[in-house]
Amino acid sequence: MPFKLRLSASEWRFALTSFATKVSLFWLSELVICQWDQERWACNVVGKGFIPCLITFALMDLLVIPQIRRLRNR
Repeated sequence: MPFKLRLSASEWRFALTSFATKVSLFWLSELVICQWDQERWACNVVGKGFIPCLITFALMDLLVIPQIRRLRNR
């Protein structure tokens, strides 16, 4: 049986808000913080690249976090 992404409306809102927040913080870190001080820990994460971070954010927000929340609410 193929995997189907089934999220309720509230789960979609939570996932998209969380995803947008993480992407915004990524760009803020890259454009502001890392320009001033390259030795901060956030710059190590940002230095890995946008695409790997974007994929990780999407997997967490769309697949992992909703499943954890459902298990916790049982």
